Amino acid sequence: MLSRNLLRSRVLGCTTAQQFLITQFRAATTSTIRYQSTTSTTTSTASPGSNRNIDTIADEEAQAWLSTVRELRAQYEDAGIPDYESSQMKQLKTAKFEPTDAQLEQYALLKDKPIPMKHDPVVSHCINMIMKDGKKSKATKYLTRALYIVRLKTREDPVEILKETLDKLGPLMETKTYKTRIAKNLVVPVPLTERQRFRRAFLWILEGSDKRRSKDFSVRLGEEIVEAYNGKSSGYEKRLQLHKSAILHRAYVKLR
Repeated sequence: MLSRNLLRSRVLGCTTAQQFLITQFRAATTSTIRYQSTTSTTTSTASPGSNRNIDTIADEEAQAWLSTVRELRAQYEDAGIPDYESSQMKQLKTAKFEPTDAQLEQYALLKDKPIPMKHDPVVSHCINMIMKDGKKSKATKYLTRALYIVRLKTREDPVEILKETLDKLGPLMETKTYKTRIAKNLVVPVPLTERQRFRRAFLWILEGSDKRRSKDFSVRLGEEIVEAYNGKSSGYEKRLQLHKSAILHRAYVKLR
């Protein structure tokens, strides 16, 4: 009988003592219900005192049930029968994760490698430049198709090709005009940051793609990126003119 209750307690996830008490409580409850069903009772004859007596009896039965549970648990602990709930909690508190040798080797190989970013900043910048009226998903689709065309034509990583193209096409300097109190304005060459260089280069790529014949914007953009990667884009002429203007006005460069 004990082994059957023990097996049942494992399946139901409770201790043997709790399972035994639950069974006894169900039997007592069933007999009480059957006894009350044979008598005719009405709500009008019930008095407040009887309700209080019923509540008192229920409290006494609950206290007796709890005390019996404590006594049985103490008996089982003294007898050496394990408490499965407490043993599982002890395992959760004391158990520690111990990696295997294969996991340690993999950790050593990947320890010094940087974690890649979720979104490439250069690609996100280009998407924001393509976007119109806040339709970012549409701009992302255009650039994704354009990079796929670059992949088909070059058989290389299209993101790296885009970065290399922007780096080659982006100007190093630009000129800014400052008004003076005299008749002649002051033209000063100013160096550009990497983000500014990439922005100017991608704007030139977008201008070159608008002159192509294809009706699909993704096709035009992909072809223009490939041409700029090969050094045949019209943006290189604009870059050369900008550098010539900066060299011409190099005397006004401000050195700090």
